Amino acid sequence: MQTQPHNPNLTRYVIRSSDVISDLRINVFEESSDKIIWYKERFLSDEEIVEHLVHNQTSTILWTIHKPKRGWYIRIRSPSFPPGVFMPLLPVPRSSPDYADAALYFSCRTNNLPLSPPSTSISPKKSGISRDSVDSDTTVVHSYPPTPPVAPIRHATFSTLTESKPIPSRIAQFLLAPHSTPHIPIPQQTDQTSFITRAVSLFKNHKPSHSLSFTLTPVDNIRRLKTAGSSQSHHLIPQSPTPLLVFHDTTPVLTFRSMTGLLEINRAEEHMLGVETSFWIAVSLSYLEFLEDRESYLVAMTD
Repeated sequence: MQTQPHNPNLTRYVIRSSDVISDLRINVFEESSDKIIWYKERFLSDEEIVEHLVHNQTSTILWTIHKPKRGWYIRIRSPSFPPGVFMPLLPVPRSSPDYADAALYFSCRTNNLPLSPPSTSISPKKSGISRDSVDSDTTVVHSYPPTPPVAPIRHATFSTLTESKPIPSRIAQFLLAPHSTPHIPIPQQTDQTSFITRAVSLFKNHKPSHSLSFTLTPVDNIRRLKTAGSSQSHHLIPQSPTPLLVFHDTTPVLTFRSMTGLLEINRAEEHMLGVETSFWIAVSLSYLEFLEDRESYLVAMTD
């Protein structure tokens, strides 16, 4: 893997899946190190596919990811959540201004710092998808670690507050969307250009979405940029919202049954949100697998 220039504002992890079919394990390494921080492994229950995100040093299961054997849903749980409580990853409604092909969204309780803008929602009230039960602070009855809910609920939110004084919290939404790499120029046919070189370029350009790269962005950042952009001159170059996390797919072409990539987390954004890193890792690995099998997911959603 090509070494990336050092950026003190980013925390980088290398994600690598095993090429052993029976293993079905994904490891998360420190960048430029063979040290495994977390790994994800898969198990089958009677009705679900359950994946564990495990802290390697302590062998502690931090998060579980649940998917049905038939049908479609992605639900993330902490082992400390009460029974029946989870955080779902949901398809973005087509009526949403944030809609993109294969985009998902979720809600999460985060720190509410003085500079935080008002909460915004990705899913309109009249969309065809039921709204998250955590869209307003009034429906949330626990933080992280969670306490038993006052009334039965199905969705969970949490935050990790490390300060001695409690920090006010809020519900924020996040958008997961593919981040397509640019098309690779096809070499002009010359005597020096081999058939293999041209074929590889064509293959890269015809891969679905060109890669498994994606971004995880706070919806607040998207709204803030759109608001600022509407007051700026249309002659200015459009900007992109600041993502919390970017995954760069670095899997070599013609590689089968394995995957490698670089995960970059914005330190400032992560610190401001106050949510532990392992949660973002669990969400990222869940979405990465969704992108790998997106066609199967789309078929399952129509069942």
